[in-house]
Amino acid sequence: MKKYDLLYKLINDALEGNTAATFELILHFEPLINKYSKIDGRFDQECKDYIIDRLFKKIKNFRKN
Repeated sequence: MKKYDLLYKLINDALEGNTAATFELILHFEPLINKYSKIDGRFDQECKDYIIDRLFKKIKNFRKN
């Protein structure tokens, strides 16, 4: 299975309410999340938690066409 096929499957599973797939999706994007979890150039755990929380909410509220 190609990398993008796996990502597509994870996204679809997460949209269908699969909690494990949602966590896998978060883990997949963790390097990017960590990159943007900085305040004044320093890593901030609260910022990371906020980003992850927003991702969970957006995934939950996303509507598939």
